[in-house]
Amino acid sequence: MSFNQWKRLLMVAMWLGVALIVLGIGLIVLTDLRTDGVAGVRVIALTIGAGLLLLIPSKLVITLLLMMHDSKSREEQ
Repeated sequence: MSFNQWKRLLMVAMWLGVALIVLGIGLIVLTDLRTDGVAGVRVIALTIGAGLLLLIPSKLVITLLLMMHDSKSREEQ
C-alpha cells in the first residue's frame, strides 16, 4: 500500500473511533440504557472502549507516517 492509502485508511479508523465515542456519550445522555443495570453499562463501556481502541493508535501511526514522509522528502531535496 502506498503512503496515501495508509493515511486514508488510518484517517477513516480515527474518525470511526471518534464517532463511536460520540455514540457512547449519546447513549449515556439520551437514553435510559445506563439505568438498565450491568448490561446497559456494559454496552456503553464497550462502545466507548472500541472508539478509543480505534482512535488512539491511529493518531500515533498517522503522526509517525507523516514524520517519515517528511524526513524522506527532506532527504530527496
